[in-house]
Amino acid sequence: MAKRNYVEEILQKKSRNHKNGSRNDIFLRRVHPLVEGFRQIRALDKSIKWREEWLKYGAIGYVACVEGYIRLLIADVINQGQPYLDRVSNFKEIKFNAEIVVALQKKEITLGDYISHLLPINNLSDINSHLTILLDTDYIKFYKQQSLSDSDNRLIGEVFGKDLGQLEKLFKLRHMHAHELATREKFPVGEIEEYIGSAAVFVTFTEEIFERILSNSPSE
Repeated sequence: MAKRNYVEEILQKKSRNHKNGSRNDIFLRRVHPLVEGFRQIRALDKSIKWREEWLKYGAIGYVACVEGYIRLLIADVINQGQPYLDRVSNFKEIKFNAEIVVALQKKEITLGDYISHLLPINNLSDINSHLTILLDTDYIKFYKQQSLSDSDNRLIGEVFGKDLGQLEKLFKLRHMHAHELATREKFPVGEIEEYIGSAAVFVTFTEEIFERILSNSPSE
């Protein structure tokens, strides 16, 4: 079996994203047409045999967007420098070899690029684990305790209490329909738009939270 070339994988992945714009801009570039397409297909007559099958790809696509956003976020946080650099050693599954060290030294890739590329993001637990390491505090607990906005003191966890559970269900649907035939499994068309909405809420508030955190962190 050929050895994976992580540097080439990272460079190829980066080349497939727009170079201009923030991580959120890149996320929205794919999300907006994906949601519009999902809604257009859902509006079709239920008698159309392929309607439900193609709606499944809305769940798959939206989770890909969330995963892609989280990887960009992790890379940006690590590349911010301290105090996040000191916490990188807590990602125990990350290993370095001479090829990676040389690529980092030559600035072909960044440390954030490399780590975010290798970390598993298969569910909400993975996301929480990674962001918890970087912030040195349980991220989901921290997330729930944040206010909705400067002018609205209600807590995210109180107003959107069920959203995290729905995001987890979206991850499970993605895994099922991306990796299994699941021909007998009923697809919850009536609920899936709620799950997608919950994922949008999570990304939106996570972006706002990290924008505040990173703007108050010293950069190298």
